[in-house]
Amino acid sequence: MAKKVISYKLENGTVPSYVSDGGYFPKDPNDTPNMVLLGVSVDNPTLPAEVAEYADEAAVIEYLETYTAEWRNTDPLTKEDLGPWSQADAAAFLFAKI
Repeated sequence: MAKKVISYKLENGTVPSYVSDGGYFPKDPNDTPNMVLLGVSVDNPTLPAEVAEYADEAAVIEYLETYTAEWRNTDPLTKEDLGPWSQADAAAFLFAKI
């Protein structure tokens, strides 16, 4: 697997060069300088030590469960609550990109 699912921080407000598709499922979105995002790396990346890699969907689910337990799905037009947000669906979404 040349690309990897990773968590990373922005570098001075910009997406790091080792991220090909990112900006997903922000942790602490109101703390922009310290916000952690999930995404997919470029092919065969050289990653900084502080970047976490996730080997499988189960690892992403475990990570997401640390801060998304209260998240809800909401219809963007009607704002209707559609039920609990799914960490499993989010993990599958990311791994489908690699």
